[in-house]
Amino acid sequence: MSLFPSRKIGIDLGSTNTLIYIYRKGIVLREPSLVAVRPNQAEVIAYGKEAKELVGRTSEKIELIHPIQSGVIHHFSLTKQMLAHFIQKSTHRKMTRPEVVISVPSNISKVERRAVIDALREIGINRAMLVDVPVAAIIGAGVDISEPLGHMVVDIGGGTTDIGTFSFGEMIERMTIPVGGVRMNQLIQAYVRVEHQLVISDEASERLKLEIGNANYTKSDAKDQLTIQGRHATLGTPKEVTIRSQLVANALSEAIDQIIVAIRQVLQRTSPELSADIMNEGIILTGGGALLKRLPERLKEALGVDFHLADQAMDCVAIGAGRLLESFDDEARRIERMNR
Repeated sequence: MSLFPSRKIGIDLGSTNTLIYIYRKGIVLREPSLVAVRPNQAEVIAYGKEAKELVGRTSEKIELIHPIQSGVIHHFSLTKQMLAHFIQKSTHRKMTRPEVVISVPSNISKVERRAVIDALREIGINRAMLVDVPVAAIIGAGVDISEPLGHMVVDIGGGTTDIGTFSFGEMIERMTIPVGGVRMNQLIQAYVRVEHQLVISDEASERLKLEIGNANYTKSDAKDQLTIQGRHATLGTPKEVTIRSQLVANALSEAIDQIIVAIRQVLQRTSPELSADIMNEGIILTGGGALLKRLPERLKEALGVDFHLADQAMDCVAIGAGRLLESFDDEARRIERMNR
């Protein structure tokens, strides 16, 4: 028996966050893709925001797990339970015969796609369509990909960056790399540890990225700084340090360079005709990572193409999945043809 009433649901199942879009309502849920469990008892004690509040504040008896890593299901059972919890939380009641559109990285294997479908079926969802992240992202950004004109999107999510080129309703080229917001935070943590002998939390590295992070550092940014707390790397004692924006920019530059290489590789595989269209139209940026200060300018300097930050960039994948719900059957057949 299905757990959930007849309703159409779009899901952006990300490595960092999960967003749920309800048809004709919009985005109704935004939660961290995180589960807190007691490993000895195989008991889930918290999901999403409640689980995040426990980060760094529990004993070893409680483990915090990201079931989705780099866009791939790493823990099938916890993914299934987390999805069921989030869907019930977003709908506030049980549903029957739901129709679901869920985003997945464009490079995952058929086995990994089947794992997503199996997870949905085990929680009572029998009508589901998987859509590649670039497809959902560019539709959510409001681009009409059905026209015979080249378009390109770069979605910088938590665990991956997904890139796609489109024309006449098809995704022509695609690439996914395991670089996103999580990798950016890891690099910031590593740089802070080396420079200041300070171990900082994921939350602290995220603050540094959002508040003083910069994709295109200039001398005028030298005054930007932020004081954070952490643990001394060797003494283990609490420590407070003021971090300058140049250190954060240097850390972020490693991840940005990898994204630039990936975009260049996709462009190199693109036909001259579509390349001309993309040069004229520019490249759409979506995803939370796209909000990094001066990222469009840095990418344009490296690649010679204009980059445009989409409206509601952080929500484009969920919005795109939601828009696909409006023509579920027709789009399911079209997406299936695109994935052949």
